[in-house]
Parts: sequence; C-alpha cells; structure tokens
Amino acid sequence: MQNMAVERGIQSGIRRWRWWRAARKYTAIARANLQNRLAYVWDVVVQSFLIVLFIFIFGQLWSATFEAQGTAEIGGLTLVQTLWYFVWAEMLVLGKIRHARTVSQEVRDGSLAYTLGRPYNYLMYHFSFGVGDSLINMAVLLVLGGLVAWSQVGPLTSFRLETLPLLLLVTALAFVLEFSVMSIIGLLAFFFEDVNSFLFIYHKIVFVLGGLLLPIEFLPGWLQGIARALPFNLSVYAPARLFVSWDAGLFVFSVGMQVFWITVTLVVLIVLYRYGIRRVSINGG
Repeated sequence: MQNMAVERGIQSGIRRWRWWRAARKYTAIARANLQNRLAYVWDVVVQSFLIVLFIFIFGQLWSATFEAQGTAEIGGLTLVQTLWYFVWAEMLVLGKIRHARTVSQEVRDGSLAYTLGRPYNYLMYHFSFGVGDSLINMAVLLVLGGLVAWSQVGPLTSFRLETLPLLLLVTALAFVLEFSVMSIIGLLAFFFEDVNSFLFIYHKIVFVLGGLLLPIEFLPGWLQGIARALPFNLSVYAPARLFVSWDAGLFVFSVGMQVFWITVTLVVLIVLYRYGIRRVSINGG
C-alpha cells in the first residue's frame, strides 16, 4: 500500500511538472509576441484610428437619435452607456485572435504537416501567439476609444469598479469562445477549398445578432429573442452590456451559457483537429 501511495505521488508530481512546463512554454510564446508588438505599437495605433473614427461617427449618430426621440433612454440604455457600450464591443472585436485564415492556409498548402511536428500543441500555439497581439490591440483601442467617448458624452458613471474582476472573467470567456469558433472555421479547410465565405457569414451574424451593430435591446422584439437564444451575443453583447450596466442575473446567465458553448465548440474543435491529424498522417505528413 505504501509503495502504491508513493507511486501515485510520483505520477501526480510528474503531471504537475508537465502542466507547469507547458504553461511556461505557452506563456513565453505570448510574452515574446507581446514584446514584438510593443516594438511596433505605433502601427497598432494607426490601425486603430479607423475603429476610433467609427466610434466617433456612431457617437454623433446616437446623439442625434436620442435628441430626435426626446428621451433619456432607449432600450434601457442612456446615450452615455450606448457610446461606451460600443467602445467595449469594438475592443472585443479588434482584440480577437485572427488565425482562421492562417490555419486554413496551412491546411491547404500542406505546411500543417510540418507545423504539427513541432514541440507544442498546434492550437495552443495559435492561442498563445494571438494573445500577445490581442492584449496590445485591446489596450490601444480602449484608450483611444475611451478618449473619444469621454470627449463626446463624458465618463461612464454607471461603471462599478468592484465588478471589474467578474467583468474580466466574462470578457475572457468571450475571448475563448471566439477563438474556438474561429479555429473551427479554419479547420473546415479540410472539407472546403475556401473558408472565406464562412468567415464572411459569421462576421455578419455577429455584426447584427452578436450586438456589434446595435445592442440587442435596440433590435425588434422578435429578433431580440433569436439573438439571445444564439451563442453569438456571448462574444460581444454580454461583456459590453455588463460593462456599461452591471446586472448580476445577466452575468450568471452569460457565464453559464459561455461555459456551455465553449464546451460544445471545444468538442467539435477536438474532433476536427484529430481528424486533421489523422488525415495528415495518412497522406504522409
């Protein structure tokens, strides 16, 4: 019995060591790309100006809309909350990991066979590498977009600082969910010659039903029900809505649904990934 306990302890220690080594490896990848992006941070600033201009135009549009309606709130949101909502929503969209086309290209040209032979998990590499890009992109847009929103409508007084850890949690889960979906689209290259059409359709769905173009409360009643039932709002609307107007019930519901859909997409992703590895191996990769 004592020998078995010692053996289990050794095995547990080995597993912890492997997890720690893997965590250090992927953290190093993220840190290296983050440092690289910091060296060219002005490129990110220039790229963000178009989104900042978009936020400015929407600010003017919604200022005119609220004034024409003669109301302080539309769909439960004030003008201040609406514009700050767009800042957080655009930050999420600009910060997402854009790797679907890279994955698709590697599948089509066969370079995936060489990439799989490297000493890291293929998808975890893309995630870690993308985090370096995303952190810089999100930080820059949040600062620039926040300055635009502040200059137009003032500070977001409804924001509650004590909810920040929970807000970051729902934002991180939205980030993971988006990564899983984009990975699935990229791996569809095993079945389709070009995945750009899938990316186009997905982006347009998120634009409308995900809450990027409009908060879901601004949609017609029948369309609100559809948007809330689908997972697309969990990547943009839920974090942005909680940022401008905290709701404990919405937080619990959103996190639960995010965990559910992350589980579903990860299962699909694992199946596609394993299929891809087998196909590459069969074809001599």
